[in-house]
Amino acid sequence: MKNFIYYLSFLFLLATGCVQENLEAPKMGMVSFSTINFTHFGSLSPNARVLEDSEWKHIFKESATLTITHKQTGAEYSLQYNPNDFTNAYQIQLPYGEYTVFSEVTGGDFEKFLPFTISGEFTLAETSLDISLQGSTDYGLVTVKKEFVLSANLDGEHELEICDQGFTLYAYVKDGLTPTLTIYENFKGQALQKELDIAAYNHYHFYLKLTEVQGTVNLIELAIGPFEYHEEFFEIGGEEEITSVTDADGNEYKVVKIGEQYWMAENLRNTTYCDGTPLETITALKGNFPLGFNQKPDFVISRKDPYTLENNYFYSYEVAKSEKNICPCNWHISSDEDWLELERYIGIPENELLNSIRGQEQNAAGQLMALDWEEIYGDVDPKVTVTNSTGFTAYPNGYWYWDFDETGEGIVMIGGTKETRWWTPINNSSLIMYRKLYIQYTYAPSIYRNLESPSSDAVYSIRCVKD
Repeated sequence: MKNFIYYLSFLFLLATGCVQENLEAPKMGMVSFSTINFTHFGSLSPNARVLEDSEWKHIFKESATLTITHKQTGAEYSLQYNPNDFTNAYQIQLPYGEYTVFSEVTGGDFEKFLPFTISGEFTLAETSLDISLQGSTDYGLVTVKKEFVLSANLDGEHELEICDQGFTLYAYVKDGLTPTLTIYENFKGQALQKELDIAAYNHYHFYLKLTEVQGTVNLIELAIGPFEYHEEFFEIGGEEEITSVTDADGNEYKVVKIGEQYWMAENLRNTTYCDGTPLETITALKGNFPLGFNQKPDFVISRKDPYTLENNYFYSYEVAKSEKNICPCNWHISSDEDWLELERYIGIPENELLNSIRGQEQNAAGQLMALDWEEIYGDVDPKVTVTNSTGFTAYPNGYWYWDFDETGEGIVMIGGTKETRWWTPINNSSLIMYRKLYIQYTYAPSIYRNLESPSSDAVYSIRCVKD
């Protein structure tokens, strides 16, 4: 009996000892996940011209799951996180031990987020541990600067997304694909196309660059580093490659670019304002005009050139100052400021620009005169070398003032025939100036600049400039 009691006591002690051991809590630690690191985007190609870090901030799905597995017990723990936001570390309490971590966000061939895989191991043997997750991807990045771009797509169906406060279009593309990038520029809606060869960890960035070449736009491929840098040019129409313009009457004019300005290469022949209002048109026959002419301030005179037999058009002061705009819509009468810019371009020095007579040393008149001026009209001073280097193509259409004839019943034109004058309004002023070319006598070969009276009875030619 005594032996039996001792045996029960032993079993009780053994049982309670096992329970105490099983109830002992395992040591725990707090694990913090604060960042995701990716190996370089970039390949050290021998063709790379520039290698530097990309400033692109990756765009991920809003939510992902991190699976943490205890290697000894196989126990799994899950942690939800937003890959876009590690402002605060994601934390989880785990028993001491060795662990593997895994997270995967999968995607199709073209995505608006970066698919990636995270895998790694860590050992928890202290009360807190900070972990930096190591990610990898098999996607490259395509971006397009939004400036001058209407839209962009890959393979005609995968539209690039807008981001970066509307300044950039982008898409993530799987390694090994060769999609065609199409960019529509916003000047003429033309399509630029390029076949890409996507490699993981490469960033292919495109933007449209306006160049000094007339109306040309270049497309540059720039892979930001340490991605490959590529530079290629695609010429398209820029602000518009303008070679002609048509007025409200349907007259078509040649256009020339001089410096940064687009000028008509012919004098205006329009008789209708941009808003559709017609002008009073008076045809000059042998210099005479009908009675009452002085009662019609908004008028244009049509006069046949005695040399070419083509009609030239001369406009009143009121037309030159009218806000209705006699030039084609989106063009304007060449102002004093427009002419000053042209004159700087052809080399007239700044200290001469505001003089009446300027540009003799630079052969200013000769740079604007049509090459056949002398052949048709003659009487050009030998000091003038006619080059028409600007393409302005001026002819001596004459200049005129109107007045009553001797009887007081008609109007006659008084003025010169072998030179030309153009109205040049002063911006934001009631004053108006004019330009003429000196091609004879003392001041040849210069450009004359002078103020015209608001009460002027002059009728001059007009040249238009694109807004």
